[in-house]
Amino acid sequence: MNVAQAIAKILISEGVRVAAGIGGQSIERLANVLVGAPEITLCYTRQERVAVDICDGYARVSGKPGIIFTDHGPGVANTMAGILNSYGDSIPLLFFAGVNHRFEVPRRGQKELAIQDVFRSVTNWTTTIIDPSQVEHVLRRAFVLLRAPRPGPVVIGIPSDLSNMEAAESSYRAAPDRIRSAGDPAAVESAVRILANAKRPYVCAGAGVLFAEASQEMVELAGLLTLPVTSTLNGKSAFPENHPLSLGIGGVTRATYATFAATKFAQEADVILTIGCSFQRHALLDPIAEGVTVIQVDVNASELSKEAPADIAILGDAKLVLCQMLDAARAILPPGRLQPKNETIQKIARARQEWLDFSMPFLTSDEVPVNPFRITWELSQLVDPNRTIVLHDAGSVRGSTCQHYTATVPHSFVGFGVQSAMGWALGAAMGAKLAAPDKLVIALIGDEAFGETALDLESATASEIPILVVLVNNRAYQDRAAVRKAKIKPVGDYCALARALGVSANRVEEPKNLRGALSEAIQRVQSGKSALVEVIAKRVPTSLYPN
Repeated sequence: MNVAQAIAKILISEGVRVAAGIGGQSIERLANVLVGAPEITLCYTRQERVAVDICDGYARVSGKPGIIFTDHGPGVANTMAGILNSYGDSIPLLFFAGVNHRFEVPRRGQKELAIQDVFRSVTNWTTTIIDPSQVEHVLRRAFVLLRAPRPGPVVIGIPSDLSNMEAAESSYRAAPDRIRSAGDPAAVESAVRILANAKRPYVCAGAGVLFAEASQEMVELAGLLTLPVTSTLNGKSAFPENHPLSLGIGGVTRATYATFAATKFAQEADVILTIGCSFQRHALLDPIAEGVTVIQVDVNASELSKEAPADIAILGDAKLVLCQMLDAARAILPPGRLQPKNETIQKIARARQEWLDFSMPFLTSDEVPVNPFRITWELSQLVDPNRTIVLHDAGSVRGSTCQHYTATVPHSFVGFGVQSAMGWALGAAMGAKLAAPDKLVIALIGDEAFGETALDLESATASEIPILVVLVNNRAYQDRAAVRKAKIKPVGDYCALARALGVSANRVEEPKNLRGALSEAIQRVQSGKSALVEVIAKRVPTSLYPN
């Protein structure tokens, strides 16, 4: 058995089922072994960066890492936008990066890249296997880090002369499954007492709830203590947005894309509980008011009291801590404290209705070009949210998608945002479909972002991964001042490009034609073929919050 075969055998034993990349001189042997493994679905992409995005989307929905492979030098460098994006959002990826010969002295040679220097700051670990005897140790450590409480990308360099060497005799034992730890019981009990006595509690659930698979526990605790719950952009779908206690998307205080209900409850809160969410600037636009008690639960100690001081900081896995809170609430609180507070539920309902009334003119607008909020509304009327996964890209399409789409089950909406690498949604949608093949997967992407990765529509066709791409074309490209000064005018026909790459495409210019075009495209995707709907849209403010 050679090293490439040994690596593939270990990956399969660790449960890896998806790989994506582009082969080449240094990585060809490993790529060929992966191609021949029936257990692994392999996507051969047009761009190295899209291979990362495919594995990123797969990991966000499945919770499991995908495998990326590329040739050395520029091939490895081309993954940076994707790796950076995944690192920002703590997504587990395993990247096998081709490198030059094991002991070659650096001399700015052909396709030479010092991967440790390049990737060290945007990965959880970057290393290079120098000898076949290191394979098992390196891969075991990699999978421990990929299943760590706060995961992220791992990059392993594969020298071009290593893959065909004879592997050491195998004694590999799989790395442990997800590593979890509970919170301090005293802190948990204090938090429960404070929440139970709060007059205006407010909960902000982040991506940590999704990573920990803790949505059910979050729902149970909210119901037990009548806690209004919002979700961050990355955490959207962690709490069902059709639940009577849901405030929709929001933040620790006021967030860029917050609903009216979330902002109202955040501003009036006397106790704020955050679970698995970083205090990112876009979710903390207003400072936490004086006198508000803050309870912060996070699996990463470096997040605790990072941006705002926590009165109670609980270090632990979201699922285990929520279970502790449930047990504590039932044990220490009298039954009367566990009865639903109807006045709170009614207040949430009024705030949600006020938000809908305010938004409806945008959602049902007959403007030409099409108001992008209308696109989200029409999609919402056509799909079963329990059987659909919606993704957004960077730019204005993020705001017009996330504020009004109702996410009802975990991972039915896949948000991203720390780095916001443009073009992410196309590859991520393919990965999401691989993770949930029975779901309808829809990616909404703007024209600038589409230009970054559009050729990989062919990858969806070639790999037989049916997705729906909604291209929200608001002509952002020609609105840029620098572009106008240079007198550059876009002339591309995006629908013709899609058709040339094997994807059916339709262009919509008037709102009255929108639902029919989307319905037809959905039917095509459900029959097993990818489709694109290009909508000529107007530019609008990305947040509808009535300031």
